[in-house]
Amino acid sequence: MVYYADYLALDTVLNAQHPESDKAGKPAHEELLFIITHQTFELWFKQVLHELGSVITLFDTDYIRESDVALAQARILRVNRIMEHLVNQWDLIETMTPGEFMDFRALLNPASGFQSAQWRVLEKTLGLPENKRVLKHYTDALSDAHRAIVEKAGSQTLFNVVQRWLEKTPFLESGEYAFWDSYRQAVAAMLDHDRDEVRTLATAEHRDPTDALNQIDSIERGFQALFDPTEYSGLVEQGHRRMSQRATLAILFISTYRDYPLLQAPYRLLDAIIELDKLVSIWRYRHTLMVSRMIGMRVGTGGSSGSEYLMQTTVRQRVFDDVTSLSSFLLPTSARPTLPADVANRLQFVNEASAS
Repeated sequence: MVYYADYLALDTVLNAQHPESDKAGKPAHEELLFIITHQTFELWFKQVLHELGSVITLFDTDYIRESDVALAQARILRVNRIMEHLVNQWDLIETMTPGEFMDFRALLNPASGFQSAQWRVLEKTLGLPENKRVLKHYTDALSDAHRAIVEKAGSQTLFNVVQRWLEKTPFLESGEYAFWDSYRQAVAAMLDHDRDEVRTLATAEHRDPTDALNQIDSIERGFQALFDPTEYSGLVEQGHRRMSQRATLAILFISTYRDYPLLQAPYRLLDAIIELDKLVSIWRYRHTLMVSRMIGMRVGTGGSSGSEYLMQTTVRQRVFDDVTSLSSFLLPTSARPTLPADVANRLQFVNEASAS
């Protein structure tokens, strides 16, 4: 028979807190809270990695069933709820005052959350590229065993499998129809309409429309770069975009025609991934605020620049900003191109048995 405490290994878990202040003979009441909060962070990181690993496995195949897309979305949403919970855990730490933290902080050197191997594995599992890292030599702070684990991680990432899945999106071409041609024409028509409105309004208000027209021209250049292979390659080389052109166009297609039954699950999955990227950034930001409150401008115990370093990671270490930024290029539903009848019909329903 299974006994509750044995199943959960409670004797091990509940006796895994060893405050440094107790060892030093100067017990600090708040240190237990600090330890338990960070231990639960690590437990939840383990669950997040478990969920993301399963999603990567589902998508690391040539043919992805619609049911697997829905399952992946459900698991990403679970990760999102976990990340929301972890964001709120910073509230628990902040029930401790900066002065109370100082009672034991010096005893922690050089230990730091900067040394969390699981968080580094999580970053790599999401698909954070090394060239986006604020600190390039982040593994130097890890033990040899943990460094080996982190360096081994990331051979397959959520970013990579999602990009490959998007590149296989059907319906982008059908006979003489090509999504990007019709979309580009719709964009041109919309922007021409915007120019006419700017000129009309400027005439009525007796002002110069040049600045507004230049802004529309800039928007149009951004649109056109998405559809031109040469220009798009330039954006990738310059670091302005990371996702492939075909995957990017697939996101536009899915987002534009998201109300069609066959595209609803893919759209919900992309939306969940955008939320995940946002929540990871919010977690970083809340960490930054907590550190700023507790130690001000002091250097972190791990040797980083403390809150300044954390703020930079919040801004610069987004993984799926390519997906998020495409909202700038979406058309209103009223302006979206009409799909050819055969494509529209195929988007209504698909028989998985025949597809496999």
